Amino acid sequence: MIRAEPWKDLGFVFYSVCKSLASAAVISLTGVRHFNVPDLSRLGGVLIAANHQSYLDPVLVGMPFFERVDYLAREGLFRVPGFGQLIRAVGSHPVKRGVADSAALRTVFRILRSGRPLLMFPEGTRTRDGSLGRFSPGVGAIAVRVGAPVLPACIEGAFRCWPRTRALPVPARAAVAFGEPIRPEGVDGRALTAALTEQVAELQRFLRCYLGGQGCDAFRGACRAEQ
Repeated sequence: MIRAEPWKDLGFVFYSVCKSLASAAVISLTGVRHFNVPDLSRLGGVLIAANHQSYLDPVLVGMPFFERVDYLAREGLFRVPGFGQLIRAVGSHPVKRGVADSAALRTVFRILRSGRPLLMFPEGTRTRDGSLGRFSPGVGAIAVRVGAPVLPACIEGAFRCWPRTRALPVPARAAVAFGEPIRPEGVDGRALTAALTEQVAELQRFLRCYLGGQGCDAFRGACRAEQ
């Protein structure tokens, strides 16, 4: 069976339009710059793992890619009239917090095994102070079980733009950097999560240096800028 081109699929067209509108709004707020953006078509079903700073994060991470990036969102958001239908249409899937959600886990496996990218936030919730929280080893365990590579991603500046204590965002510079894919072969979930945490922490040091206007020569080789 020959699959139709993505741009001929109405769902993909709707996703692309919504992403373009959201991206324009985020750019006007943050002037976001992306570093080391990979070619997702070469990675197949990849698990993108990022730190979580704000409600803007799914757009900030997904905007440089042509491909649709699915992601998980708190189940309660889907009960908001209109908003729930919108986020579902643009690739969001509900997950219950604080409990083992077997339905969400099956969704994760289905997306990755179908060769599509999936964004997850291993901290489980938005940061309270802008610092990195503990990454759940469950992300590494999922990658090992499915055999999917993990792509580290770091968001910086979004916390200043829209912290969890603020009802609406305010203008603030932001940037996103991607690390090197981590393959699950030969490692267990905890080792993979440890390698992921190390890369994201390194990327955050680079982005804080970049946004602070300081010299970042030590990081330049690992993070090329995307115009």
